[in-house]
Amino acid sequence: MEASFDVKGKEFKVDFSMFGSEKYYFNGELLKKRWNFKFNDRLVFDTEEGKIEIVVSLSSKDWSTQAFLDNELVVEELFPEFKQKIEDGKKTKGMGKSGMFRNAILWCALTVTFLLIFQWAK
Repeated sequence: MEASFDVKGKEFKVDFSMFGSEKYYFNGELLKKRWNFKFNDRLVFDTEEGKIEIVVSLSSKDWSTQAFLDNELVVEELFPEFKQKIEDGKKTKGMGKSGMFRNAILWCALTVTFLLIFQWAK
């Protein structure tokens, strides 16, 4: 997922993957790249245009990714489409048998993948 916003004529871009990879760019330059699995986090970048903060709050009840410039909210939601998908998913009640089967297969595949990765890391 990518989102960008304007900071005094320069682009600040956030790139999140579903597997925890985060990249932060300012004016085309990579500021920070990391793996992060926190549900609540605040990153601060001091630039010549001011202090940029990215605030992430993830929970089962709420999803929020906001951007601040000098402590002033500039982007209410960095990923509105993804937030909408989550909200729509909450509205559906229950999960059918096919959904449970698909989730079980997905978790098994993820478990095997992580076991293989950690086995090769030794």
